[in-house]
Amino acid sequence: MREARKLLIALLVLLFATTAAAAEKFLRIGVTTLPIDLGTPYGNIVIPSLLPALAIYDPIVMFDDNGDVVPALATSWDMISPTVWRFKLREGVRFSNGEPFNAQAAAAALNYLASQAGLLEVVAQGVSDIENAKAIDATTLEIVTKGPNVLLPRRLAGVRIPAPDHWKTLGRKDFSRQPIGTGPFVVQEWGAAKVILRANPESWRRPIIDRIEILEVPDLNARVQALRTGAIDIAFDIGPEDGPLIESAGARLQTRTTGRVQTVTFVSNKPSPVADMRVRQALNYAIDKQRIVDVLLGGTTAPATQGAIRQAFGYDPELTAYPYDPQRARSMLKDAGYPDGFDMLLNFPPGAMAADEAYYQQVVSDLRAVGVNVEIETSTFAQHISRIRTGGWPGLGFGMDFNNMPPLDALWSIRVHSCLWAAPWHCRPDWTPLMRAAETATTVEERLKLTRQLLRLYHDEPSGIFLWEMPGLDGVGRRVLNFRPGLGTLNFDTMDIAP
Repeated sequence: MREARKLLIALLVLLFATTAAAAEKFLRIGVTTLPIDLGTPYGNIVIPSLLPALAIYDPIVMFDDNGDVVPALATSWDMISPTVWRFKLREGVRFSNGEPFNAQAAAAALNYLASQAGLLEVVAQGVSDIENAKAIDATTLEIVTKGPNVLLPRRLAGVRIPAPDHWKTLGRKDFSRQPIGTGPFVVQEWGAAKVILRANPESWRRPIIDRIEILEVPDLNARVQALRTGAIDIAFDIGPEDGPLIESAGARLQTRTTGRVQTVTFVSNKPSPVADMRVRQALNYAIDKQRIVDVLLGGTTAPATQGAIRQAFGYDPELTAYPYDPQRARSMLKDAGYPDGFDMLLNFPPGAMAADEAYYQQVVSDLRAVGVNVEIETSTFAQHISRIRTGGWPGLGFGMDFNNMPPLDALWSIRVHSCLWAAPWHCRPDWTPLMRAAETATTVEERLKLTRQLLRLYHDEPSGIFLWEMPGLDGVGRRVLNFRPGLGTLNFDTMDIAP
């Protein structure tokens, strides 16, 4: 009898474990690349490499679909003076290791970004004017800036807060392998090509899904096939031409606002044909952008009019896109001293965005039609990001964007394409004072006016070829419910998956 009872108990335990495993809600996501900075909260600003951070951490503020600033870890904020802001923080929030989230934790993150070491972080570019931050009390954060910053809350949207004691104990390098935040998920395993996240039941944004795997699948066709076969549930950054293929397997194609204006950017700060403004203008007329949008991007976007998306602060509705006019392009090249065109090497990482290989080939074809002999060199996404940060471009152009995220501020993206970038490719010293004036404007109205003035300068004397507002096109499997990407965010807490 005793042996029979033991066997019955063992069978019941096995049955319970099997049922529990079957009931687990488990989501797999395929992306082009995992973050090269692993789990640090400060190293990435672009989806999909940003995805792990979006699941692990929470930002101070975020944006709604219209581009307005809304609460996250901060619930309200006030400008006390042109250089002093106070934020009221959410109560009762804890990091996944039990540390309390409070004003001291937020101040520690901001003071790190303001330090000499922190200023090297990608995210720090948006908050480089912070002098210091301090806790007035447990839920009141005071931030002092070096000069006026009327859009400081907007600039904080990309700042995600790590557990301060854990960060202090481990240091940046080891923390990136064992990241701790207040977000809906915690890291279970971080491998070379896979991140496994499990639900954080103590999060103030407790998730519905139990476990998530984020898989690095650089090849576009491999991501599509994995989605079709059910090996993954979401495939980020696929092409519109893949829509019928995935729909035949019960998946759907969903458009996501990326916050990015796609360009072919020129290395114009060294002697070359593209150092001439007339050449850069001519090449903007050479590209049939509307045709590429219609044919290769499935009509999901529109030709870009400037370096800002419609939801960004500073967007100027009066600017228009360069029309397709190859005859004018050839005439302008002749006037600039290049009647027979010139040779140019263009670099880009294939598979990083929807239909990018196809549209770069069409851009090359259009440029060759006006006499510019373009050769393409490809690189990995990691190599491309490294060159953006440190320079060393082998040719005269590369695939790039005016990325308005994370602050959804046109001035942020302009800054990247200027003398103020650490490794500039386009530098107009005479425009820098205007950028400084815009950054330190004492009213929102003045900031808007100066930002639009800069956008017009970059439109009229372009740093590259403005192409289109880049859509994110994602394949979403039939089991995925409530997949709702926002502006620089993903709703990891409210996504669900059907049995």
